[in-house]
Amino acid sequence: MEQLSAMEQLPHFKEEMDFRDLLRSPRRLFGFSYFYFFGLLLALGVLYLWNLNAIGKNSISPLVLSDSSAFVQDIPMQSPSVLPPVDVHQVAQPTAQLIARGRDLFKANCASCHGDNGLGDGPAGQLLNPRPRNFHQAAGWTNGAKVSEIYKTLQEGIIKNGMASYSYLPPTDRFALIHIVRSFHPSPPVDAEQEIALLETTYQLSKGIVVSAQIPVKEAMKHIVAEGKAEGDALLSRVAGIQAARQDPGAALFVQYVSNPNRFLAACRVRREAIASSEDFIRIVSTDPPAVGVRPAVVNLDSRDWSVFHQFVLAEVH
Repeated sequence: MEQLSAMEQLPHFKEEMDFRDLLRSPRRLFGFSYFYFFGLLLALGVLYLWNLNAIGKNSISPLVLSDSSAFVQDIPMQSPSVLPPVDVHQVAQPTAQLIARGRDLFKANCASCHGDNGLGDGPAGQLLNPRPRNFHQAAGWTNGAKVSEIYKTLQEGIIKNGMASYSYLPPTDRFALIHIVRSFHPSPPVDAEQEIALLETTYQLSKGIVVSAQIPVKEAMKHIVAEGKAEGDALLSRVAGIQAARQDPGAALFVQYVSNPNRFLAACRVRREAIASSEDFIRIVSTDPPAVGVRPAVVNLDSRDWSVFHQFVLAEVH
């Protein structure tokens, strides 16, 4: 009896967590809420990282060009000519010559956006929306992947997708590009005979194409700058001559009332037809004198001075 009494006096130990008590009193579960919150944040972080694209992960290698002109293909120098007729039924079939030509054209005109292998991963297309076409995917081609459909794309472009027109390329070159693009397609669809015939009917390729003359944009800009500089130098020389001939009544009026000789002479040359009559000249100069480089006091000239001023300006701009 004494031994049993001693055992009864020992402390009674209870399980550290009694889940039956938690069910009876759910509020005790809030003590573990920070575990739930941590688990939720962890799940959201994993979901965010899982959905990052290549740009978000900063995994795209920077494009370094030794010459920026290698990134943009300028249009070539071209003399006016008439391109020979094209047999659509013949060029619609791939040949070794067309494939070789198309490979060079693709590298020069398409690879910067579509990538060297047509995967749509070119450096110029990384930030485009929508992204450039991956030619290895069979679905989703805007105009289709047939020869006639890709020719339409090259001829007209796809404005909504940022696809430029390649109408400046000769038809044979366009067909060469078509065969290269179709070589990436897993199962390129075949045109029906009437679709090839419709291509000829639409674009009249068998009649030849008249090609207008063109020069590269950079070369055209050089000519524009040179012409502008020559015209500016001529204006400066003429203004100096007018200022040196102040004894002439017209030159004296010019020096007295013209505040910006270069602007005034340039405006008069552009509108030389409009200032042919004295009335129109007075109206144009008096309406807003500062806008054409003339002092506001010019409106105080009498009819005789206006006539002298007008005749002098006409002689300078013709």
